[in-house]
Amino acid sequence: MVSRKALHLIGCTVVCVVSWVSCDRNNPLYQIGMEETVEMTMTDFMVFGVYNTHEDSLITDSINGTPDYLPSENIPSADSIHRHQGIYHPLYNQLDLREVYGLEADDTTQVLAGVSTFLFCDIEAEKDRKLYLKVECEMPMRIWLNGDSLTRRDIIAPNFYPVALQKGRNRLAVRLVSDGNDLSFKASLCDSLTVAEIYTAWQSNNIVYALVDSVTKQLWLTNAHQNVLDAPVTLQIHDVMGQKVKEWQLMKDSSTYHVPELRHDQSYMLSMTMAGYTTRQPILCGKDDDALVKFRHLRASLSYDDPRADGIDQLLYRLEFLLNHPTRYEGDWWWQFKIPPVTYQLEHAFAHQMRTYGETDTEANILFVTYRSEQDDSLQRYVLARPNHIARNQPLPLVVVVRPFIENKHHFFSCPQIARQWAVNQMQAMAERYKMLIMMPEMRTYLNEDLTPEAEEEMKLAIEDVCKHYPVDRKRMFLHANCSGGYRALKMATDNTGMFAAIALYAPTYRMHYELPENEDTTSLANKIKTLRDTPLFIHYDPVDRHSPYSLFEALVRRCQKEGVPLTISVKRNSGRFFNVTLVGKEAMDFLERESGKRK
Repeated sequence: MVSRKALHLIGCTVVCVVSWVSCDRNNPLYQIGMEETVEMTMTDFMVFGVYNTHEDSLITDSINGTPDYLPSENIPSADSIHRHQGIYHPLYNQLDLREVYGLEADDTTQVLAGVSTFLFCDIEAEKDRKLYLKVECEMPMRIWLNGDSLTRRDIIAPNFYPVALQKGRNRLAVRLVSDGNDLSFKASLCDSLTVAEIYTAWQSNNIVYALVDSVTKQLWLTNAHQNVLDAPVTLQIHDVMGQKVKEWQLMKDSSTYHVPELRHDQSYMLSMTMAGYTTRQPILCGKDDDALVKFRHLRASLSYDDPRADGIDQLLYRLEFLLNHPTRYEGDWWWQFKIPPVTYQLEHAFAHQMRTYGETDTEANILFVTYRSEQDDSLQRYVLARPNHIARNQPLPLVVVVRPFIENKHHFFSCPQIARQWAVNQMQAMAERYKMLIMMPEMRTYLNEDLTPEAEEEMKLAIEDVCKHYPVDRKRMFLHANCSGGYRALKMATDNTGMFAAIALYAPTYRMHYELPENEDTTSLANKIKTLRDTPLFIHYDPVDRHSPYSLFEALVRRCQKEGVPLTISVKRNSGRFFNVTLVGKEAMDFLERESGKRK
C-alpha cells in the first residue's frame, strides 16, 4: 500500500502549499512547492458576476487563448444589484454563489437563474508539473488553464481535470451558470496518488454491476475506471476460501469482460487496484432468489445448537427482506448492490463453519453481526466496517457510531439508516482509508427515549464483542454521532468517563424536551459535561442547515467553554446535507485520525 503522505509527480516528491503573496488586483495565488502533503483545496477566488448571455459570450471569447485575462471592470452588469468584482473569501469554507451575492440559503426568487459568474485564481509552480483538478459542482461549468480549455476525464463523478502546470504563474478560470438549487463550487489540486485514493474510495462496493448473469458470465463496469489515470488498473476475483479465480488488467474503451471461471450460484470478492490503492466488492453469479433457496437449504442442515445458527438466521432475514422490498421493482439503482454483501457473508459463514468472524481477511468488508446479550440472552446486532487487511499484531482504533432517535422503530437489519447503500459504502471506504474499525450497534435504543442503563450496558457488550474478534486498541476508542445521536453519545461519554479517547459529533442535540432544568437535576447532561475535561470534543456543523441549526447545541458550546472541555469547532457551508444522511462524516474522521495519532 502506498502511503497517504507520499505525493509523487514526474518522479519526484512534491507538496501543494497554500500561501498568499502580493499580486496584481489582489488575486489569490496558490503556490506549489517541494514539501509533502496530499491535497490542496482552493477556496478563495477573484469573483466576477453576474453577467447575461451576451456579456458571458464576450468574456468567454476573451479567456480563450489569453492566459492573463481578467474581465474589465467597466463591462456593464446584467443586474448591478448583484454585481461582484474582486477577491472573495468564503465565510464558511466553501464558495457558494448565494453567499457571494447576499442571498438567503433557502432563497427561492431565482434571481440568479441562467446568469453567469466567473472565477479566477493564480497557481504558482516551482517547475512544470502534471496534476489533477478535482471539482465538486452541479452547475454547468467550463474551466480554462492559461487560456486553454480543460477536458474532464470521462468517468462518472467525481470530476477530474488533468492540468499541466507551467513553471511560474498559471491562471485558472472557471465559468459557472447558475442552475438549480445547488450553487456551491469546490476545487482541489491533487497528485495522481491522491486521485487514485479518492477514486477507489468512491468505488467501494461499486466496481461492477453486482448481480452477474450465470449464463453469459459477463462483468459490466459501473464506471470507466481505466480512464481515471494513465496507469494500469487491475481486477482480481477470489472465492470465499481466498483462492484466486481470475486476474486481469482493464483495457481502454472496454466496459464488459467475460469471466467463464465464475460458477453458478456462487458469491465472490472482486478487488480493483489503481496506483497501489485497492477497493473491494462482493458479487453474486446467479439469481438472487435462487441464493435464498440455497442458503435456506444449507441452514436446515445445521444442528439446532450450531454456534453460527443465530447469525445465519439474521442474515437470511435481511436477504429475504431485500428480495421482497418494493424498491426491487421501482427502479432503485442501488438495490442490486445490497444483495451480494449478504450472500457473500452467508457463503463465507457456511464455508468456514469451524471459524467465526474476524479470523480471516477473506471475509466481507461490511459485516452484519449478531450476538447474544449477557443481559438477557436476547439477540443483539451491529454493523461493522473493516479495512481490507487486518494484522492481528497491530491493534486498530475503533469508532463507535451512535444512531439517531428516528432509526429505532425498525428491525436493525432493515432500518432506514443502512438502507442507503452508498452511505454504507462510504462507511467501509472510511474504514479502509483511515485504517480503523467502525461499528454501529443496535444497543437497545428506542424512539424518543433517553439513554437507559440497559442501552449503555448493551453498547459496552457490543464493543466487547468486537474486541473478542478483532485487534482493538482500547486506548483509541472513539464516539461518533449526529443530531439526536449526539445527545446519546454525550450521555454515554459522561456516564463512562475515560472510556472513549475523543468524541466527534455533527450538530448534536444537547437538551431533550423531557429534561428538568439544569438547576433541578444534578444528573442532567448539562451538569455532567465537566467530566469531559480530559476528552477532546469535536463539533462540526453547517451554518445553513435548517434541520440541525447552531441553536441546537449553542448552549453546549458555552458550557464546554465554561467547564474547560477541549472543544474543536468545524464549520462548512452545505455539509449538512451529507452529514444528515451518512453514517460517518469525513470531517469527524479527520479529527479522530489526528487524535488517534497522538495516542499511538
